[in-house]
Amino acid sequence: MEELIPITLITILLFIQIKMYKNLCKYLARLYPEEWHKLTKHTLGTSQWSLLNAAVGESLKTGFFSTVSDNKVKTYIQFRKYNLVAMSAVLSCNFVLVVFN
Repeated sequence: MEELIPITLITILLFIQIKMYKNLCKYLARLYPEEWHKLTKHTLGTSQWSLLNAAVGESLKTGFFSTVSDNKVKTYIQFRKYNLVAMSAVLSCNFVLVVFN
């Protein structure tokens, strides 16, 4: 039962991040329709969602959305960073508990 706690925590953190990402995508599509249209245009024949996730992620790192001084974008980027740290901490603690028990 104890080994399910880290998996549950990481799953909850992932669901929160996915929810925040979807809300951010809706917000960006509403606020920046021209840039959003550029990101959603695809010609490769792949799934629109896989291409959209890659395009938005790249834009948040080095593209247009990384230069925007918008609080929601900055909050999401900070949350994503802290969420990764939190998930790493949960995994590290679980590893330490397994090794030393």
